[in-house]
Amino acid sequence: MFINIANSTFNFFRQGCRKFSSSIPKIKIREENKANAWQVHSYGDIEELQYGAVRIPKIEDPDELLINVEAASVNPIDLLMMGGYGRTLFQIPRKCKMELPLTLGRDFCGTILYKGKEVGDAFNVGDKVYGFIPVHKQGSFSEVAIANKSHICKKPEKLSPVECTSLVYATMTAWSALYLFGNMLFKGGKGTKVLILGASGGVGTAAVQLLKSQGCLVHVMLFHWWNHWGLIIFLIISNQIISKMWKQRANCAKFGYDNVPKTWKFGTYITLNSPLLHNTDKLGLVGGLLSSASTLLSYNLKPPGNQKCLTWGFFVPSSRGLQFIHNLISQGKIRPLIHKEFKFENLPDAFRELKKGHMRGKIVIKF
Repeated sequence: MFINIANSTFNFFRQGCRKFSSSIPKIKIREENKANAWQVHSYGDIEELQYGAVRIPKIEDPDELLINVEAASVNPIDLLMMGGYGRTLFQIPRKCKMELPLTLGRDFCGTILYKGKEVGDAFNVGDKVYGFIPVHKQGSFSEVAIANKSHICKKPEKLSPVECTSLVYATMTAWSALYLFGNMLFKGGKGTKVLILGASGGVGTAAVQLLKSQGCLVHVMLFHWWNHWGLIIFLIISNQIISKMWKQRANCAKFGYDNVPKTWKFGTYITLNSPLLHNTDKLGLVGGLLSSASTLLSYNLKPPGNQKCLTWGFFVPSSRGLQFIHNLISQGKIRPLIHKEFKFENLPDAFRELKKGHMRGKIVIKF
């Protein structure tokens, strides 16, 4: 496998949770129902990020929780969405709600401030949790965020909030690509040979550890390897090697399928850099879908005897996948690898670091 890698809510919360006041953190609130957040009011580059007070979001679904965010990570999808990436397709699950202003941030670790009526007893006010927010929702670069109960888990005691949030979105992306789009969910992974291209970033390091925990024979390829001595040591400890023959290949880097040498032998090539969202943004919903389908079909029309397959991988907000990786994280089989840490107030600097590329793990924001 190849993988390229609001008023009523706040007032109710304030009045109804006084008995928990000793365990609930005090968030910074400029006005009675507001907290600080980073948002973009128009699509563009990092300069579009604006910091200020926003209304505390309302819980609209009884399965949702209000979270006091303590840490979040910066993901490539955040940088892309800042420029308008995916705005056409993402409007479908948004059900035509206003897309701007947009709060980015796809994962978090924090404390439950309030929960909806149907959350149940699995989570309680004051619990430390970590999880993710789907791409069509307002994100976690805010002191307070909304999350669904199926998208969170209780924070492992041995990990800090920064370490927890560094693992969520990247590992879920790797799981989605490999297990759903790479069909490992049904085939299993033990003994499967997998090459990871671009193993130094957040998704790449997560994919390596995820596959290794399932008994796969993992091989990695590091671009600009001389800049990654710390990561190389990390991978050597995990028994990783560089090779040129694989049953499956995962592309976690910007390494196009067209650049794959014809001599490489593999069964499935999974890339996280599909043109689907770009096509729909450029050509519209129908035109973009048709163009993308045509491209994917052309890559997979092979002469008899050629079993190579190209598939596109996407992040899927799966509760099953989250529980799966949560168990591995809790057992220490997937460990955090943090490239750099920034304060919440310095989020633009974190994005500038991300744009440099050649990450060695994740960039994390601490509140």
